[in-house]
Amino acid sequence: MQSELQAKINVAIASLPDRNREIFRLNRIDGLTNQEIADELNLSKRTVETHISNALKKIKEMILLLISVFSIFF
Repeated sequence: MQSELQAKINVAIASLPDRNREIFRLNRIDGLTNQEIADELNLSKRTVETHISNALKKIKEMILLLISVFSIFF
């Protein structure tokens, strides 16, 4: 079950727009702070925060959609 959830999360992350995905990975996978990401990508900290927030919303929506579609067929 956990591997299925991880697969759904990976699909959701892959479906993000390029910039959202990049910033999300830098933050959640590589462990960079919002300020470190902002400095590295020459963005404001607020822009980074917005990208992460948008990415989390889209990932949540995608996972819920995948779960609902999966439950219809099984």
